[in-house]
Amino acid sequence: MRHEILAFDKKTEQLVFTIDIPADHLGELTELMAWTEIEDSIYEYDLSPEQVSRLESMIGRTFSNPDYIFQLSCSA
Repeated sequence: MRHEILAFDKKTEQLVFTIDIPADHLGELTELMAWTEIEDSIYEYDLSPEQVSRLESMIGRTFSNPDYIFQLSCSA
């Protein structure tokens, strides 16, 4: 499974950028998202500002922007 952060423009709803989350962060990601079943990790989720901040710390990259809506996505 591959997880990534999706950033959408709030005005146009267009995808602006994506950021891959390295697979070695799956344990931290599971805790952050409060997943209890393996199937929980395959859906798309809206991210809160707090989750975005923790993801920035987790992957060592700053991307937060009030003009964007952030989601977490999973693909095979």
